[in-house]
Parts: sequence; C-alpha cells; structure tokens
Amino acid sequence: MIILQRYAVPPFEVVERKGLGHPDTLADGISESISRSLSQFYLDEFGQILHHNVDKVLIVAGRSAPEFGGGKILKPPSVVVGGRATKPSSKPVDEIIEDAVSAFFGKTVKNLEQFRVEPRVEEGAPELRSLIGRGANDTSIGVGYAPLSATEQLVLDLEKVVQSVRGVGEDTKLMAVRIGDRLTIVVAAAMVSKFIASRDEYEEAKAKVKDAVLRRADAEVCVNCADAGDSLYLTVTGTSIEMGDDGATGRGNRGNGLITPMRPMTMEAIAGKNPVSHVGKIYNVLAQKAAAEIAQLEGAREACVSIVSKIGSPIHQPLLRGVQISGDLQLTSGLEARVDSILDYWLESADALVEDFVAGRLTLY
Repeated sequence: MIILQRYAVPPFEVVERKGLGHPDTLADGISESISRSLSQFYLDEFGQILHHNVDKVLIVAGRSAPEFGGGKILKPPSVVVGGRATKPSSKPVDEIIEDAVSAFFGKTVKNLEQFRVEPRVEEGAPELRSLIGRGANDTSIGVGYAPLSATEQLVLDLEKVVQSVRGVGEDTKLMAVRIGDRLTIVVAAAMVSKFIASRDEYEEAKAKVKDAVLRRADAEVCVNCADAGDSLYLTVTGTSIEMGDDGATGRGNRGNGLITPMRPMTMEAIAGKNPVSHVGKIYNVLAQKAAAEIAQLEGAREACVSIVSKIGSPIHQPLLRGVQISGDLQLTSGLEARVDSILDYWLESADALVEDFVAGRLTLY
C-alpha cells in the first residue's frame, strides 16, 4: 500500500534524546550486549543463533553521596535481567550475562565501578524456540521514516557536544521544542563530582555546556534547570543510576536514536531481541533502511514505512507493508514498481543483517 501526500513543514516539533549513560539507554545497551554475546556463543557452539529474548532489563538505582571533589557510593545499582534464552553447554547463561554487563558498563560509563547483576533468565517456550529460522516469532510492528528533520539531526548531534565539556558524565538528556522558527533546548547533564571542586566550577561547567550548544543552535537553552540552592545535578559516577533514577529496556530512544512523539513510531523494545526471528527488532531496522532509500526518489521529501508481521509467517512475507511518501509525486505504475522493489530488497535482506546485529554495527537506541 502506497499513500502520497503533499509535504508540509509541521508548525511544531518535539524531539528528545536520552544519552548513552541515561538509565533507559543503559538498559537498552545491556539488553543488546547480552543478546550479542549469546548470539556469538550460539554461533561458536551450534553454528547458528538460537532462540533468546533478553529485552526485559531493569536497572534499580542505588544510593550515593556526591560532594564537590569526590563522594562515594553507599549502595550500588542493581541490574535485573529477565527474558528467555536457550542454554549453551560451553558456559552458563548467568555467566554470559554477568560478563556482558560488566564489559558494557566498562565501555560505556567510565566512572561506574560498583554494581550488582541479577540474572533471572530461563529457557523459552518450545513453540517459540521452534520458529528460529522458520518464521516470525511474534505479531509485531516495525516503523521507520526518513530523512531526519533539522531539529532531529541537531538533537542527535548535540549529545557529543554536551559530553565534550569537562566534568559532564555520560548521562545526558536533550529535549528540543520548535514552535515555528523558535527553538528551545532543555539539557540535563550529570556532572561528575571528582572533576567539580566547587559550586563555582559547577556553574562554570553548566555555562560551558550552554555555550557549546549555542555554537550549534540558534535557540533558547537551559542546562540543569532543576538546580536550586544546594540541590544540584552532581553525581559520583556520571549517571543517575547511582541514586536518582531507574532504567528499563524499551522506555527510551527508538531505533533511530530519538524519541519523536510527533512522528510515526512503535513502542516496541528493539534491543535484546534475537536477530534471526524476532520481527520487533528486524522490522524496525528494515523499515528505517527502506524509508531512507524511498526518500531519495525523485520528488520525494519524506518517506515513512510500516511493516507488520504475522507470527509463524516467513519474515519476507509481512501482513502489511505500507508506505507513505510526502512530496511532489504521482502514483504511477513506475513508482509502485520502484517502491515495491525497495521493500522486496530489504525484506529479503533480513538474513544478511544478522552479522551486523551481532557485530553491533547497527543503531538501535
């Protein structure tokens, strides 16, 4: 199904990005890290990826006592890992999970040294395990659109800009609201206490974050807007999982790295699902790639692709493949054929993407 419409700039936009150290993004990253580790173990032992879904990670915040120039962790955060996984014989699943979490935290949050891991993963139902390599193991939705708007691309780019300021930790959050030509950006940046010796240095770091954002955007900018008196966004580790906030897989960024409530999107958690049969993961990536290619067609300004699966059916035969194109186009047989060929190509490419999923080469959050 193809729907054509005229392109129009929306009167307002709301765009959010939860940074890589935000609790929800950390939960996504942990889910995906465990899935990749399991997939590699399965490939090494069985020559194929077996059934697993570890998309139910909960991070329970700990307790901390940050202070200028230092501070300490009073109770470390806990990572509770739920889900299903086929057991390899070469290594216990619990150990694979614990190693994956440790490696992920070590790479992602430089100042987080203490945490607990609580694996609660069991084997999946036989009927779902049987769908590996045979068909979709869920009735699910994948949505993708392209290209990003200027506001969306800006928010995506600003994370590195904010984190480039000395003292800023990995836990950042950006919210941009555009009303007509007026843009407001609200920044939350967890400051790492050992790099901030005083209140003056804290305010200086905030000012540097604001200046860095203003160099990239003509906007009204507010940094750590909740600061009041001695209540500051100061942390020991650079992430609020030490005390301020919990995290859960699927509560944060969508597959393009953004939260865009004014755009078509699915609430499906992408991270942690197996890359062979779980269409909740596969279709969201394929929809983005197909939309990006369709948006390049002559006369197209934007494209949105929606793909819906039917459990048990072949992945390349979805229940719905819908395309909405905005621009100056006519629905001709040539356009239909071109769009169909793009969708066919990406749906037939699902198997080829497995290696990219396992290697971590695809953006999922």
